[in-house]
Parts: sequence; structure tokens; C-alpha cells
Amino acid sequence: LLLVLSGNASAQVTETFDISSFQPPKGWVKQTGQNSFQISSGDKLSGAYCLITLFKSISSSGSSKQNFADAWQTVVRSTVNVSSEPQLSPMENADGWEVLSGYSPFEKDGAKGVAILVTATGFGKMVNSLILTNSDAYEKDIASFLGSIVLKKPTAAAVTETIVSQTSPISV
Repeated sequence: LLLVLSGNASAQVTETFDISSFQPPKGWVKQTGQNSFQISSGDKLSGAYCLITLFKSISSSGSSKQNFADAWQTVVRSTVNVSSEPQLSPMENADGWEVLSGYSPFEKDGAKGVAILVTATGFGKMVNSLILTNSDAYEKDIASFLGSIVLKKPTAAAVTETIVSQTSPISV
């Protein structure tokens, strides 16, 4: 799966959560919480499902590779039992954001599927998306959703404030 965050435009309605603007697939169930935006779809007849969670941005803890590794531990491993380390896709650059994605098979409560994590790092921030699915029938919707995400760049003042807050205080 090639998962890249970019600014593709289409006729769908654009929604915003935190610093992310995006176009959810039509007909998917939406749920917004304080720290995440979720969309889901399922087919009761076949048992196929897909759940995508877009998390609120947090401060970056380092490089894009370190952010991905940290998010894999806190987001993926705390949600499902993955059976292996993630298979990583090549890093992409999307408008100043370094995007790293990876996937691994999982099992939870007898259900099996694939967990995909997409981490965007830039401007002192990190944004994570977790996709859980058991069917490739959702591949087009997943790619379309991820391709629609546009991340707002912080203002220069906000970037300076983040850098200053991450350094030790200066003694006078």
C-alpha cells in the first residue's frame, strides 16, 4: 500500500479536526472525540471492516523515524497484538511534512487483520493515523482519505514558541 498525505482536491466535503483537513469517504460512520477523529465502514454479510483513526497533533519527540517508532509502541501496540515489526514504506515529503508509514498483521479478540500506521512529522509536531482493516476492499477509500489530508503549518511564532519551550531555561 502506498500511503501518502497530500493536498488532492475533489468534490467531496472537506472536514477539519485539529490541524488536519480531509475528506472522509462517503457513507462511512464518523465519530469525533477530544483527541481523535474516527471513520469506519463494515459489511455485516462478509465480516469485512475498516476503522481509521486520525489523532490530534502532539509535540514531536525527535526525527520522523523516532516519532514513528514511538507511535508504533503507544498507538498500535496498545490497541492490537501485532505479530511482527512493521514493514516500512519509503519516507515521503508532503509540503514540509515527513510522512512515514508501516504495517503489520494483527489479532485482537480472535479477529485478524492489518494495522497500518501513518506518521507525519514537521514543524515541531507529529500527527498519527491508525488504520485497522481485514479486507483489501477498502484500499481505494483508505488511499483516497489519506491522500486528502492537508496538515496546517504552524505560524512562525508557534514554531519559535515550541523550540523555546523544548530548550532549557536561560539563567540571568
